[in-house]
Amino acid sequence: ASQRASRRLARRHMKASAGSPQRKKNGKPLLVAPPVFVRILPANVGGHFDDGTAHVAKRLKSWVGTCGGGDVDGGGNASTNAPCVILSDSHGDTKYSFPKDVFGPSTRQAAIFNDVASPLLLKFLDEHDPQSVILFAYGQTGTGKTHTLMGPEASWDTVHHPDWGLFPRVVADVLRVMDSRQGNYSYAAHLSATEFYFCQGFDLLDAKAQVLVTDGTIVGAKQIRVTNASDVLHVLAEVRATRTTAHTKMNPASAASVAGSSSNKTNNTNAAHGGSSRSHCALSLRLRVVDKRTLFVKTVTFTCMDLAGAERQASNGNDHVSAMEAVMQFWRNPSNVAPCAQATIINYELACLRSAIVQAAENHRVGRKVTAPTQLGTAAVNYMHGLFDGRCHVANVVTLSQSKKCGWETWFACTYAEDVSLLRMPAGARSAMAVSLKKLTVELKGKAEASQSVYEKTPEKNHPSSKYFARRKIEARHFANEAEIVEELARGLETTGET
Repeated sequence: ASQRASRRLARRHMKASAGSPQRKKNGKPLLVAPPVFVRILPANVGGHFDDGTAHVAKRLKSWVGTCGGGDVDGGGNASTNAPCVILSDSHGDTKYSFPKDVFGPSTRQAAIFNDVASPLLLKFLDEHDPQSVILFAYGQTGTGKTHTLMGPEASWDTVHHPDWGLFPRVVADVLRVMDSRQGNYSYAAHLSATEFYFCQGFDLLDAKAQVLVTDGTIVGAKQIRVTNASDVLHVLAEVRATRTTAHTKMNPASAASVAGSSSNKTNNTNAAHGGSSRSHCALSLRLRVVDKRTLFVKTVTFTCMDLAGAERQASNGNDHVSAMEAVMQFWRNPSNVAPCAQATIINYELACLRSAIVQAAENHRVGRKVTAPTQLGTAAVNYMHGLFDGRCHVANVVTLSQSKKCGWETWFACTYAEDVSLLRMPAGARSAMAVSLKKLTVELKGKAEASQSVYEKTPEKNHPSSKYFARRKIEARHFANEAEIVEELARGLETTGET
């Protein structure tokens, strides 16, 4: 109850300061809001089929038009001419004006890329001031988050497929632009894919080796260099083969997928649809750009975060499972965890992430530093919470179901997205720092050697320091990879006579 009260108080403060970017009178930094977009799932898709028998009190009424006309939206804000989502119940209509844009069921992937990702790419690819980005998708399970960010699985086998999602399009666009700048710049683009499952982080490109999250940074993830658009297909294929999925009532796998998988996990790389994602997935493009005239390097990251879908256990025909029982299922046999146990942890993490958003907004409002929790936090929440400190641009796509039986989930998704839209972050900390390539090479080589030395001296078992063994192993791997990438970039310049 106290948490709900503090959240209501924080939201009142956020609404009072909501609106256009502001510079406060006391000299605090400029605070800006993240754009939030809505995508509507086509009717009668997968588990969101309406058979006319299941109805709930709330339902999605309309997503066409604006919130004008003197009404008040769902957050209690004065009406605007912003795009509008309208929910209806026995008390009447509730209007939500948080979306920057609303994409109807027939909107093509290219149109969403142009409206959502292209403005972010302008910041990411700014020649003089590149800035990092995180774009995350939230919504009920089966409403099209993975479809939006990655594209349908049928599109993952063809370069520049018309149904490609936002992430492969981003990568292709970055490579195209950077290739056109090679007169003055040298660059290296690397992809990584991290699965956040049962409160931990795992590398989808390295046999699910465990990774760490430190201060909003993923440590230890394998980075694969990409030089053309076809390289993206290999990464997507690996993600499809290793990410944890399941056949569920609200997001069923295709017949081909079910035939080639267990009840909990789909590993068939030729599957038409793997079913429900049972983990969060961060796909990251890390771009290192060297100015050949100064030999200084800047590093920026464009991340697409595909959050696992929120769900009610009853909607999937599941029994309630406590968090403790869910964790025990995982520890007893990680490869055989029931979907109901997975859903318990997913919903817990999504709730924690919402609290992190509200907390970050309040901290920025009063000028306090935003920091991820050091205890009782999960890898996914700590990762995203760390990014809300203003170091990067943040954008959100929320996906909504038209199904009448999903009215409560749709309402919850709207209130969740409303909290995201009320987030205000400082705009002055996004610029990438320019570092001497020579200095960075020496620094990372030193860190790699030091971390490897510490790791080799740490006993794996039966010693007080053994509790640090796993962490030190990951850190040694991380700095070795970072040093190798930067050294390769420096060697490329030497080969062309640029240094």
